[in-house]
Amino acid sequence: METNPNIIRLMEMLETPEAYSEQEIRDIINSDEETREAYRLMVASKQGYIHKQKEQPIDIQAAWKRFEDKHYPQKSSHSWMKILCGAKRQSRAAASFIGILLITGVAFAAVHILSPSNTSKETANDSEQKMLTALHDGDAIVAIAVNFCKGTWIQNGDDSYIEEHPTYSLGFRLKSTTVKLDGMEIDAHKLPNLPASALKKMEMGRKDGRGFANLITAPVKIPANLKGNINPELTILLTGVVPANAIIHSSIYVKWGLHENFDWKEYQYTSWSGQAENIRNYLKEVSISKKHHVRINICKGVSNKHIDRIKKIMEECNVTNYELIQQ
Repeated sequence: METNPNIIRLMEMLETPEAYSEQEIRDIINSDEETREAYRLMVASKQGYIHKQKEQPIDIQAAWKRFEDKHYPQKSSHSWMKILCGAKRQSRAAASFIGILLITGVAFAAVHILSPSNTSKETANDSEQKMLTALHDGDAIVAIAVNFCKGTWIQNGDDSYIEEHPTYSLGFRLKSTTVKLDGMEIDAHKLPNLPASALKKMEMGRKDGRGFANLITAPVKIPANLKGNINPELTILLTGVVPANAIIHSSIYVKWGLHENFDWKEYQYTSWSGQAENIRNYLKEVSISKKHHVRINICKGVSNKHIDRIKKIMEECNVTNYELIQQ
């Protein structure tokens, strides 16, 4: 079966977003159900890394498998995840508008988002998981998955933090990334048998036009002022109806931090339900912190039905400290 030409247009747009107007980008994304679904999954990939869900994790690989089974049931030589992971880094403004994950210092092409641990509680099995796993495309090894645990020091370009969640995985594509263990390049065919708990620090970035990841197992001294990666503050925007000219149809938006703005364009798209993009994913992240605070901005005309619905979701996600702000 041939590739949907609208998907090809989507890929072309991601390669050179500066060549398209905002309206043209909207038209491409909303060309048909398949293209919209592909874009939603790309947004989900972005959120999967930023928010690292655990209780009901976003399984991006499974979502892409369902996507392929639905739209391309016959065997095909292409892989949508592999194609989409080839999208190159563009300007910050264009990338922000498109909403694709861009990890600081590492091109999107180099990083494959894998599923986090499927539990919010730490278990003995977390630290016993293998730190390194080879990822195959047929017989060829195309990437190395790296598992790391709570307490690992992550340095991604200029961004540096302490991982506060149970085990999580990142996969580095060998075509565009050099993976090292304690400064020595790893042979993907001879991966050392180490537990995830052995990783003390992971350094990521770019050098000479190529991505790199250096995995450090030697003891490290973590700076006293280094913070964790859980953001306890979140703002939700309820619009009631789908805003005019919205890229993706939705009546609920989100933004980390506390904000007084009621302009949906200043927020990130999310949805009321669904496996990929779901407001519950953000709220479960926030609720990890005992000092969490959620602000819900309610635009004019929003029905009580939507307000009652968000209240129930708050209770469902164990969010106890939140406020409702009417426009």
